[in-house]
Amino acid sequence: MRRVKPEREKPLSTELLLDSNVFLEVELAEQHAEACKLLLGRIRDGLVRSAITDFHVDSIVTVMENYGKGWKDLAVFLASLLRYKGLRIHPMGLGGRIKAAHIMRDHGLDFDDALAVQALKELSIETIVSYDDDFDAVQWVKRRTPEELL
Repeated sequence: MRRVKPEREKPLSTELLLDSNVFLEVELAEQHAEACKLLLGRIRDGLVRSAITDFHVDSIVTVMENYGKGWKDLAVFLASLLRYKGLRIHPMGLGGRIKAAHIMRDHGLDFDDALAVQALKELSIETIVSYDDDFDAVQWVKRRTPEELL
């Protein structure tokens, strides 16, 4: 007999863009680490479809290094991304970076956030998972926290 998954284990059909702070909450054992760990577990298991930009992966590694994490911690984090069945790494080209500069101007965002908004456009998705309320300045972007998605 086939096992029926409980409602909470059904895959989401909508893809989400992950902000770097979702991973950093876990890596740095911050305030929202538990909720982020649960969401990332669902992404790892392929129950949630998501994306993160290559730029944001690099920024996670940079912040981890700034917090005293060594090469081994960085290598383990990067290798762990390969196990996430529901995660794709979205490459941001120079053209996208140039468009992000215009988003900075239009919405008063820093480059990091503007690049995420540009990635949302490129991926044709509206939802970003983030604790950063700066995304609320962009009317069409739907910002959700991990707690809201669990």
